[in-house]
Amino acid sequence: MSWKDKLQILDFEASDRLEARCASCGYTWYEEPVVYFHKSHVRQLYVDEFEARMRCKQWKCSGKIVISQTHKDETEGFQGGLA
Repeated sequence: MSWKDKLQILDFEASDRLEARCASCGYTWYEEPVVYFHKSHVRQLYVDEFEARMRCKQWKCSGKIVISQTHKDETEGFQGGLA
């Protein structure tokens, strides 16, 4: 069991974004679940079902995608070495 089969599209907040990456061409874009809230047949899907139905948006690709969660926190690069 992973987070993808526990969360439905309706469980996300309006400000949440999901990162979608094509498994075949590597094209990456962000999906906003709030866009699908008005579509009754999509909003009740679990994330893994949503992932299985979506296809790449790159022209002439239509490959399978992999969805991952994004974080709102600011990320910083590793600062190694001696100070």
